[in-house]
Amino acid sequence: MLVKPFHMGSDTASQHFIPISRAEIKSLILAEAGENLENLAKISELLEALWHHRMHSTQESLKQIYSNFDPDSIVEIPEIFDPTDFMNQFSEALSDGNWLEITDEELQAALDGEDIFPISLDVRFEEFKLLKTFKLGEKTIKRVQEPSLFEKLILRKKSTEVDLEVYERVIQIMQFREQEWFIANKNIRNYPSMEAKGLHLRLFKTIPKLDLEVIFPNTSPKMRRIDQMKILAPLVGGLATLGMKFGPLLFGYGSGETSLALIGGILSALATYILKSWTKYMKTKEAYLSQVSKDLYFKGQANNQAVINMVIDFSEEQEVKEALLAYSFLLLDSEQQHTMESLDNRIENWLALQGVNVDFEVDDALNKLLELGLLNREGNEGDGGNSFSSKEKITVLNPDATLARLDEIWDGIFNY
Repeated sequence: MLVKPFHMGSDTASQHFIPISRAEIKSLILAEAGENLENLAKISELLEALWHHRMHSTQESLKQIYSNFDPDSIVEIPEIFDPTDFMNQFSEALSDGNWLEITDEELQAALDGEDIFPISLDVRFEEFKLLKTFKLGEKTIKRVQEPSLFEKLILRKKSTEVDLEVYERVIQIMQFREQEWFIANKNIRNYPSMEAKGLHLRLFKTIPKLDLEVIFPNTSPKMRRIDQMKILAPLVGGLATLGMKFGPLLFGYGSGETSLALIGGILSALATYILKSWTKYMKTKEAYLSQVSKDLYFKGQANNQAVINMVIDFSEEQEVKEALLAYSFLLLDSEQQHTMESLDNRIENWLALQGVNVDFEVDDALNKLLELGLLNREGNEGDGGNSFSSKEKITVLNPDATLARLDEIWDGIFNY
């Protein structure tokens, strides 16, 4: 059972996340700025300052709400609490940073498949009162695949590089059920003690898509069906063969033609094969548990309140990158007088030249500039609001006017 009490947006195969850092995008744009270099650098600096102030307010609000059920809090945390207000605000911050919720289908694919380890995991979803998982960015990395000992010694196989599909960042939000639930369901052995209290936030990096279940704290490694067959098939087959040969002997019919020593040899060989299969599975399980411990050390980036800080930082970066890209290309291509569609294509093609494919949220970027009062619009067919028509020509204020406008907004932040 997947616990999904909240929903944020629709799922899409295209990623809006821009994986290039803000500093790098700024550097690349300024390299093409020409005579606008100095002014564009100042405009970028003001955009960064304005969004840093805005996101700081969001960050403080989230931290204030979260303090009521932060597992790391020094005060007593109630077992029963309502995280709705926090989840609503946190979901908005995640949306600003272009995080996407991992779908049930993606999670099920991870449970059904395997990537690094040939082992199945049983995730006890029923133990969660709330469970949300979000991803930021997807990419393919290279991984060295080592051959088995048999392949290495007999077949002379060497290490090979294989493609591994990963999520660049994953956030997990968990609220466990109360202790009374575990008692009522006769499952107290799985109760994660008092550490289960509160709303748990976890941030991971570079998580393989088909091994997503490894980040869950309440998993039980279990034998795959193919491993079960490796053990059960020879056992059933061997017992059937022995039954056919020596069944009559057991029931007093005939004297049998095979010595007890041969029977013992067959049973010993069968037991040895089963023990070998079981030992191989246990070694795989042990390697998995070791790798999970290693991943928690190297792939875990933040817990609880620290996750809020990092999410706000990611969101701030994305917001500034979108606004800066939209403003810069409207300025540098001012003679062309872009429409929303042509600007979208221009930025996506430019990003592709930098090696990334992104579904740029041009409408969101333009609305940021519109809110700041930096846009000129011609041919608007609507009501002049934040909806842009396909034929509407869009330009930005000249750099001097833009700097004056942004400086005015900055000066008006505190007006005591």
